[in-house]
Amino acid sequence: MAQEELSKLLSEARKAMASGNKPLARQLLEQALTLDDNNVPAWLLLARVVDTPRERRICYENVLDIDPNNVEARRALENLRPSPPSSASLSTPRTPAQQPVKAPTKPAGATTPGTAEAWRSQRQSRTLSPLAVVIIAISVVAILIGLALLSNPEVIVGIITPPPTEAAIAQTLTPTGTATLPMVIVTVVPNPFAIPPTWTPSITPTLPPTETPTPTLPPLSTYTLLYIREVDGLPALFISRGDGSAARRLTPAGEPFTFPAWSPDGTRIAFTRLVDGREQIFVANADGSDAQMALEMPNTRARAVAWSPDGKAIAFSSDDVQVDDIFIYRFGEPATERITDGRGIETDPAWSPDGTKIAYAADPSGRGGSLQIFVRDLTKQGRDATVQLTSSGQNFSPAWSPDGSHIAYVSSQGRGSRIFVMRADGSNKRQITFGDSGAENRDPSWSPDGRYIFFSSTRNGNVLNLFSMTPDGGNITQITNFPENTYAPKVKP
Repeated sequence: MAQEELSKLLSEARKAMASGNKPLARQLLEQALTLDDNNVPAWLLLARVVDTPRERRICYENVLDIDPNNVEARRALENLRPSPPSSASLSTPRTPAQQPVKAPTKPAGATTPGTAEAWRSQRQSRTLSPLAVVIIAISVVAILIGLALLSNPEVIVGIITPPPTEAAIAQTLTPTGTATLPMVIVTVVPNPFAIPPTWTPSITPTLPPTETPTPTLPPLSTYTLLYIREVDGLPALFISRGDGSAARRLTPAGEPFTFPAWSPDGTRIAFTRLVDGREQIFVANADGSDAQMALEMPNTRARAVAWSPDGKAIAFSSDDVQVDDIFIYRFGEPATERITDGRGIETDPAWSPDGTKIAYAADPSGRGGSLQIFVRDLTKQGRDATVQLTSSGQNFSPAWSPDGSHIAYVSSQGRGSRIFVMRADGSNKRQITFGDSGAENRDPSWSPDGRYIFFSSTRNGNVLNLFSMTPDGGNITQITNFPENTYAPKVKP
């Protein structure tokens, strides 16, 4: 636990340093050193946040006591050494009172109460106190004087003066010719770094965890929706802002328009409309103008249109071979490419953002059973090219997240239908629509930034209307409130 607390303190100190809060960083590092005064990283970090060169020197010297080969501390100490005195200062002797106080070679006391205990153990285990040095020096001098007097009483022994930082020693001689023992007056200079004998460590309160602010969701009005609204019993294409405002109709009355899709650059739309009783694929400008048939399939129908991310192809389902299969039409080419050949229905194609895969719904049994979600890898061939992601209930309408990491889809297991999200490999399936009392929830469509999923639902009535939510199922907002079914929202890229 102590090691975990130490690591936490060092981590918080680094964060405080990065944000420029040196006082907080120093407080945290001092607390860390009370737990482990042999922690080299803590001493090195403390050297960066203390206030004076003297304190930095103390920190680096302690590092070298612990690790004599530490290059960073050694270089830092070399940079902290005072520059050599000038010739003028050398030529002017100082009186003892003018001599500067010599900094101790090891710190004799902490500069702040918070560091006292941690620094004290470093010094006590590695250095002698200045007072002990003074006592030893005086003892040596006294012994020398005694030996000199015993050998020759006439000799007057000079007293060696210890460094003024430790003691100021004076001698007084009698003016007569009679030899007398010198009187030694010792004045001990108080150490300005001494630790008070009754120092009590201060308790640093535990810092509360820093809460990460929740990013603000962009307004729904910043998005553009293409969707279907039934008017007089026929589906028509509408466009509006993401909050439902500024809605306008794109297609004429009197015939059905279905399966809308955006081009990847948002300048065009694709959809199906009836030609001789069969749905055919058309492409138009984003405002619905200049609609042109993309390809002609006179003996079949097209459904579930999806535009490729590079804008060069359209995937769709078609009953060209008795049951629906997935096809790809590349603009400018004379024929389509069939990419599925299962025994049952295969529909609802959705391109992955990188264009290498297509997710779709299929009945693997071929007997009119349940639909499941599959992914077809367009870069592979054979059985390895297709992977089944779901296996129970009815699952359809897959939609890739913008980063390709997740797939939203509709699942019907019992009463009503719900929207789920899973990882792109089929793992971690989770339901994200709740509290709808068995309502229908369909047509998930991601916003291009991945912040919202738009969908249609009967949760607030007997008809489908448009809603939005965040990918975790939160922030559900109703967008439209029409008396007719409104569904299949597609968000402009």
